[in-house]
Amino acid sequence: MASAAGKSKFTRANANRRFESISKYAGVAMIAFIVFCLGGGVYYIVNKPSSVVVTSSDTYSSIYPGYGDQTINESIVSMILYAAGLTGLFLVYRSTQVLYDKSKANMNLLVGIGLAVVGFAGAYVLLLLKLS
Repeated sequence: MASAAGKSKFTRANANRRFESISKYAGVAMIAFIVFCLGGGVYYIVNKPSSVVVTSSDTYSSIYPGYGDQTINESIVSMILYAAGLTGLFLVYRSTQVLYDKSKANMNLLVGIGLAVVGFAGAYVLLLLKLS
């Protein structure tokens, strides 16, 4: 009969710790997938667009004029902006969770609001650039 020494026992506490660590990674992966989809990652996989386009005035642009298409550069910039906005919202949420350190909570709040404004305002400006 084999001894149980050296083998970890399955306990509810161990299972809870494993589940919590897996759920953190699953949450991060889900947010990354959402940013990928919002930024146009599926469009990039399906259509394989170029990184720059030639405009009607024979100049190069990394932003495709019009709503129908987009470039790879435009997708990457929009993914970065959406990730910054969501990270800012997460930092604002985290600032409410810190009870013991008021300066850390204020710093999280200020950086979070800044990132959220930069992310979502940048995405709005990118959308306005597509109109013109």
